[in-house]
Amino acid sequence: MHARTEPSAVSRITHVMTVLAVIAVPAVGWFVDGWSGATTLVVYWFETLAGSLLIGVRILLHRRWTPCRGHFRYEPSTTNRRSPKTSSFLSGFLITTLAFTTAHGVFLAVIVFLSSRNGQQGFSEIDWRSTGYGCLLIVGFLCVDLVLDVAHLRSWSFRQIELTAQRAFSRVVVVHLTLIFGLFGLVMTGASATLFGIFVALKTLASLSFVLPQWEPTHPPEWLSRVMNRVPNAQTDKRFEDFWAEDRSGERARRERNEQPWVTRAR
Repeated sequence: MHARTEPSAVSRITHVMTVLAVIAVPAVGWFVDGWSGATTLVVYWFETLAGSLLIGVRILLHRRWTPCRGHFRYEPSTTNRRSPKTSSFLSGFLITTLAFTTAHGVFLAVIVFLSSRNGQQGFSEIDWRSTGYGCLLIVGFLCVDLVLDVAHLRSWSFRQIELTAQRAFSRVVVVHLTLIFGLFGLVMTGASATLFGIFVALKTLASLSFVLPQWEPTHPPEWLSRVMNRVPNAQTDKRFEDFWAEDRSGERARRERNEQPWVTRAR
């Protein structure tokens, strides 16, 4: 196994800057450059598609350079997914994200159609020139981010690639759910421009939150323990701290199993 090395401060800063640049493209287009809602939605959709595919490239390269059990017999942190015996990490990620991306395209088409029928041509009209420029900028920034990650990919743990995929999927879900509620609001009120401005702001804030480091405390906050210990549970001999410790222990064991080197067995 390769030694784990941390990227330099310059690499980390550059990574954050490229992420912020990707976030800024559609936000600046809507709030500053006067893009229509449909144009901005198409650029958001392209960002989701391109970002998911480039995460897939990272997973594929990491699997080739650092084969471990998680890539071939992925054990997720929840039990509502397919059995790890039949699921590779790459296929599970791509199938799920591309399915959501296809749904995004359907919702996008419906939103544009409804806006056009409601007489809001300024919102539903797509400026393909601006769309092209926006997509080119996004794919450029995403490729810079990919190159930065590939430079250190051989030294990544499986947990790092797992977190990268989870954050990417979380962004996909945020867009999907926002589009669903935005579609409902559009049908009910017809105030597409106002609702879409809120959508852009929330999407930008959500994307910024994924740049921040994840907080995983070893012990639960004291205030949370006090509250949860007042809640009746079936096992009266256990406190909330005990459940927390068991959960953390199980999660550590899961991560260790995913990190195990993968050895191809001869038939």
